Amino acid sequence: MNKTGFINKLAAETGLTLDQAKMVNEVIESNPFIGKNSREKIIPQIGAKLGIDEKQSKDICDKAFDIIGGALFEKIKNPFG
Repeated sequence: MNKTGFINKLAAETGLTLDQAKMVNEVIESNPFIGKNSREKIIPQIGAKLGIDEKQSKDICDKAFDIIGGALFEKIKNPFG
């Protein structure tokens, strides 16, 4: 999945606008490692960028990581497809 696909899917699955999904993508890209520690850094950054509370930020972060994880799993299952 490319960057535009990720942004579109994130917007569709979270109810964010495309501009908001782009902001979330920028936060994720600025934190290069996906894991518990980066998640703890990303959640407050999403909240600050979008002006939302921690629970909403966590939900968006979880959905974003689910999308990324699903895309990686599909790439592993189908490396040439």
